[in-house]
Amino acid sequence: MGAMAEERMVDHVAAEDEKEVCDSEAFESVHFVLDSVRMAPSLVEPSHKEQYDYILSIVDPSARCGPDQEAMLTTVLKALSQAVSRIDPTYHAVLLSNVFRMGIWFFGNDTRTALLKLINNLAAVTDKYLEGCLHMLVSNFVPPDRVLRWLEEPKWVTRKREIHQQLRACLQKIFEEVPLAPFKLCEILDQTMPRPNHPKAKMNAYVDCMLGLQSGDIGDILSATLLTRVINLLVDLDVNITWNDVLQEDQTIGIFDMELEDLDDLSLQFLEDDGKFHASPSNKGSNSNNNSACVEKLDSLMVVVCEHLNSCVHEKSGQKRLLVDYEMFMRIFRTAVLKLHKSKFTQFVMFYACSLDPETWGLRFAVDLADIFLSTSEDPISRMSAISYLASYLSRAKFISSSEVALILIKLVNWCSDYCKVVQERINPIQERLFNPLAHQIYYSACQAVMYILCFRMRQLMDVPPKSFLFDLPLGYILFNGLDPLKVCLPSIVQEFLRQARAARLFHASVASINENAMDSELSKAFGGSERLDIFFPFDPYLLKESDRFIRPNFVYWSKVKTTYSNCNSEEDNEEEDEEFEDLDAPGILSDPISSFQDHYNVDGNNSDGEDDDLDYSLNKMSITPKNTFNLHMHMPAKIRPSMSPL
Repeated sequence: MGAMAEERMVDHVAAEDEKEVCDSEAFESVHFVLDSVRMAPSLVEPSHKEQYDYILSIVDPSARCGPDQEAMLTTVLKALSQAVSRIDPTYHAVLLSNVFRMGIWFFGNDTRTALLKLINNLAAVTDKYLEGCLHMLVSNFVPPDRVLRWLEEPKWVTRKREIHQQLRACLQKIFEEVPLAPFKLCEILDQTMPRPNHPKAKMNAYVDCMLGLQSGDIGDILSATLLTRVINLLVDLDVNITWNDVLQEDQTIGIFDMELEDLDDLSLQFLEDDGKFHASPSNKGSNSNNNSACVEKLDSLMVVVCEHLNSCVHEKSGQKRLLVDYEMFMRIFRTAVLKLHKSKFTQFVMFYACSLDPETWGLRFAVDLADIFLSTSEDPISRMSAISYLASYLSRAKFISSSEVALILIKLVNWCSDYCKVVQERINPIQERLFNPLAHQIYYSACQAVMYILCFRMRQLMDVPPKSFLFDLPLGYILFNGLDPLKVCLPSIVQEFLRQARAARLFHASVASINENAMDSELSKAFGGSERLDIFFPFDPYLLKESDRFIRPNFVYWSKVKTTYSNCNSEEDNEEEDEEFEDLDAPGILSDPISSFQDHYNVDGNNSDGEDDDLDYSLNKMSITPKNTFNLHMHMPAKIRPSMSPL
């Protein structure tokens, strides 16, 4: 038995030796052929030309290889890797062209390794082959067209992962050896980056491989470039999508009279018509089909980006850290997204990144948005965009604590208070009721942001120490004054805020002229400007199906918000609420700020139960959809509708 094993081992060693001899002979043959054709074509001997043509037939990017042919190709590629100095672009142009057009997706691991070794060696040749090598590697980010349809199959998922790892390793080695490689790669990425009209699978494969380059030395140099290109691609897809493409038709249900998170596979359509939104027959034209394809592409690409960000999370001692440069990411966000009011989903990349590292990214993002708003050196659109993002973010992000929200809310309220003082000092008392929404649009956007945040967070903030935190804020001063923010801001937000404020006994007031069924008003349109920033809530519910799983766990839905009036549906509940708030000593802010404007506001200092607005409001709260638009018998909290910046 031992003798047989020994005999097999001897045979194996002999076979290996024989293989090495064969390879050595093949290498010498290839080297000889390369040398024999390095001269004018007329001087090349016919037999040498025939041998060179045979090598070209082996290194043929269009040929389909069986096992024997692939073994021969592997040998030739290894031989060429050792003979890079013998290759001349003048006499071996066709051979180089074939090498640079080779695809690696159908080859086994040995052949792929040999080909990438050759590419690596060619790239190291000074001032000759770097661009061709980089083009070859980038072109292999994506498989051949005939493979794209099978790319989600387990077999191809595994192969894609292996190939992408090999491509990135080869690029990494080239970067270490060739200083110019990063700059050349940037140019090539610009030329080859997928476009919105490219197939979804091609787009995903390219971006997946490209984002993987962020790890290692390549990421240190090109991280900002790579992320910028990905975010720009997301934006290109995003701005081509209308809400009609995301919400498909259903003739019987008003989407904003029920919970979006309960819709599941129910498809609805959403149309804008003079400020009203309703179900509508779907468009069946080619443009609608193209836009629906954009939705699918954006959805799947968001999955790729979110999975990449998740792979960058490092957990130590139970604490998560996102190993991506926040300042770089924030610069990209400011440049590509902040003032792009047609964006509906791209901004959720930042939301998800913050959720992965709430202690660092989560808080810094909120603080940076507040700083942009508070900075007088920023242009008005940037400041109003930032405050819209901040309000939406603090309202929707589960991972931001109430104490953190409170700190930023104090900043915003204090800024509004200072603004009011400055304006009141400048305005003649006779003119104090004359206001110009456009002239004070930054102030109105801040007031609306404060009320919007409190609509979502008021109940939670009641528990932030000290117990009188909310009562200590000068809310009455900033909201009840000659600038009339309660008449200028969105009626739906004002009504919901006042309802919760009355229930919490912050103060007891309502605006008589508010039409609670109105999506907006002429005054809110005026301060919102042409960009309609008065109705811009960038972190409204996320409606992409496949990538929703990354956002949903950390997103606050309106149906889950515990309001200050949550227990106000019966006399018994009213008594419970009275007990809950009886220890809160509401300051007497009903005196000067409100009584000065009794002709503008209805003030109920006795907290009377005679008003009817609470009863009818339950179907319409925080909604832009008029409660009577649809003949439905649902008693659900309505959702704030998707942001309706002009599309």
